[in-house]
Amino acid sequence: MASHISGTGATVLGTSYVAPDGTASKERYVYGILSLLEQEENILKRITERTDRVTITANLSTRTAAVDLLLNVSASNAANGSTSYSASHYLTDSTFTSGTGGDSSAPNLAQAAMEAVIALKLIELDKTRNPNNVNAITRCTHTVAASGGTNATFSALLEFPIEVITLPGGGNVIEGKVYLT
Repeated sequence: MASHISGTGATVLGTSYVAPDGTASKERYVYGILSLLEQEENILKRITERTDRVTITANLSTRTAAVDLLLNVSASNAANGSTSYSASHYLTDSTFTSGTGGDSSAPNLAQAAMEAVIALKLIELDKTRNPNNVNAITRCTHTVAASGGTNATFSALLEFPIEVITLPGGGNVIEGKVYLT
């Protein structure tokens, strides 16, 4: 399991519904962040010129979720020559918080989604942490070009392993499946 440390007061923790007080995983955290972003897209108002989007289609037979993410981001160069990318949220009135003292300090949900996908992809690329060579993230790229009022985009395609958890009082919930070490 790729561990995740949630900040105090964080909106998304990365723990399992089966063991809410258990250890958080990066896989559950990433799926939780992407699911919250999709949920917010369906209830919050979008900033007009923005073309950001996330779609999640769960296939319960194969236990995978197809995720397509596109974020308008801003690219900038530092004096040392490094390039950084930041995403401002494209939806208004989000109540997301990264919390304090955890793995993420993203100021908004869009930035948290971009950082989470990149962090998970970097773990996937580490053969010692991905012994089964699972390639759930098939695209994870930044492109510098004007889009949606910004100068760059971040896009990702995922074929995310999921678990369907049956809740004690009835009903089900979907969460990211642990597949890394």
